[in-house]
Amino acid sequence: MDFKDLVKKIIRYNKDTNIDLIESAYYFSSNILNDKLRASGEPWINHYLDVAYQVADFKLDDKAIAAALMHGILNKGADSKEIKKLFGIEIFEILENIERMSEIKKNIIKKGAESENLRKVLLAASRDLRALFIKICDKLVNLRDLSFLSEIEKKRIGKEALEIYAPLAYRLGMGKIKAEIEDLAFKAVDEKTYSAISNKVNKIRKDGERSIFKIKKIIETEIRKEDIKAEIEMRIKHVYSIYKKIIEKSYNSENLNDIIAFRIIVNSLDECYKTLRIIHSNFRPIPNRFKDYIAMPKPNGYQSLHTSVVDDEGRIFEVQIRTLEMHDLAEEGIASHFSYKKITHEAGFDKKLNWLKQVVNESNQGFNIDFFGDEVFAFTPKGKVVELPKGATVLDFAYSIHTDLGHHCIGANINGKFFSLKDIINNGDVLEVLESKSQKPNREWLKIIKTGKAKSKIRQYLIDRGKVVTRTYSIQENVKKDIGESLLIIDGDKKLKVKLAFCCKPMPGDKVIGLKTSNVRVMVHKFDCEEVNKVGKKKIKINWLENFKKPVKIIINAKDRSGLFKEIINSINKFDLKIEDTKGKSAGGGIECSFMANVGNLNKLNEVINRIGKIKDVNKVYISV
Repeated sequence: MDFKDLVKKIIRYNKDTNIDLIESAYYFSSNILNDKLRASGEPWINHYLDVAYQVADFKLDDKAIAAALMHGILNKGADSKEIKKLFGIEIFEILENIERMSEIKKNIIKKGAESENLRKVLLAASRDLRALFIKICDKLVNLRDLSFLSEIEKKRIGKEALEIYAPLAYRLGMGKIKAEIEDLAFKAVDEKTYSAISNKVNKIRKDGERSIFKIKKIIETEIRKEDIKAEIEMRIKHVYSIYKKIIEKSYNSENLNDIIAFRIIVNSLDECYKTLRIIHSNFRPIPNRFKDYIAMPKPNGYQSLHTSVVDDEGRIFEVQIRTLEMHDLAEEGIASHFSYKKITHEAGFDKKLNWLKQVVNESNQGFNIDFFGDEVFAFTPKGKVVELPKGATVLDFAYSIHTDLGHHCIGANINGKFFSLKDIINNGDVLEVLESKSQKPNREWLKIIKTGKAKSKIRQYLIDRGKVVTRTYSIQENVKKDIGESLLIIDGDKKLKVKLAFCCKPMPGDKVIGLKTSNVRVMVHKFDCEEVNKVGKKKIKINWLENFKKPVKIIINAKDRSGLFKEIINSINKFDLKIEDTKGKSAGGGIECSFMANVGNLNKLNEVINRIGKIKDVNKVYISV
């Protein structure tokens, strides 16, 4: 692929393209790169061409293509002033935005932040969506060219792509590019498993070619009878999506059959539902597998009807039905709206990315998006994300961590450099707050802070100033009931407090008996525990609560490490439970995670507790009902 191929591709969707601008960008990069080679031995300029070619798939404007042709030039010796002079401030800011995201990623990864926090900050830092599209396309092109790297480097790049860039592509609605990123990254991370699944998929496809053709013929014939003009595509689900089903839904890798999908693209919304009726009339629908993403779009704006059916040979296949506009959005995401629509803003993070609800105003603009216009996201040295209002200072950050830290703050090291109390925080900054016990709040501080919490704490300190107050500082933790203590029913005195015996460690579901150890306490033992038959202790009848109408709050104390919270939630998802109100916070040198779950009964709760307890670095599990 050469420069002429790129130009031909752009002209096909934009006859008025500014060829001079694009050509100038290409030759500017060529001169800066000066025949530098990549690890593969290919010239760097070829990589820039490949990225620009990928960006052109999304039919972006001339400035985006020009920026793609120069996307890494700022860290390869290019002069900022020259770029501004030759290409204008808009293109320079796209390039600067790309470099800024790279810096943020490096800083945050070094601090061990969770991938979800990093994705959120990268989106927040994407002042111009074209920069984010170029960044994602760059990652895809890099994934296509990993064969010349070491195994360690391949795995690092693949893991990063799976955890950060594929989910970003999903949130932007870029279905096609997300699937390719996932497959290439999965192959880099675990080539053995990738090859095993890929080989099985290819065999299934080859063995089922005749049946697949027959199914397609039936669909075409029946749709034509209803005078519906449709484009019918057959596809095999991509390898990583199959792998996730094997892992998350306990699919049998030896018996993969639900991997064939047909996509039917029609002209109108009414024809979508007519086509669904035709499919269900000619093939047997599988219960609970129908999804109406037209009536209820996914958070990234994706719309389509999904159903799974069985043919007369017992072959399972999925059918997706959508209009051409829905298909463009599913493949290209928000880029499909750029030529004629503009993004508006809403309060919540995911709502801000619900494109179909947001894209409301006709306009030729829409690239300069401030996803979190009123917020910034910064990090502690341990990678904890801190959300603050735009314009927040170092002092605001300190008070958001702890009141005492705010009172004694003298500044902070931001990304390795010292900044004063009044310096403003930017998205992606990593702050190490510096303190001195001799430092104290004063009235001038009220002029440099932004958050209500900081103002309140400073004012309270100033009111108390001058008073001789003896303060005793203590950490008071919430009293939590151990596993099962909230699920015990005591016969008789309801005021008695129960405690699970350490000697036999009863768990929910065990046959238990209570031994009254004082006027207010009952120790609960397993029924066959040796302590039960000792003389002198009154026995109290105790039973487990079998069924729960209300959600159970499950609380986990664990050692803090990257990815733990995600592992816990993924583990719970295997039970198909409805999970709400998930939270995480630092606690006693570790972390505390909690969530509400409709467990329903004692046996299910026991399974959930046991599964969580087996996760690495989990110290203890608590419950509350």
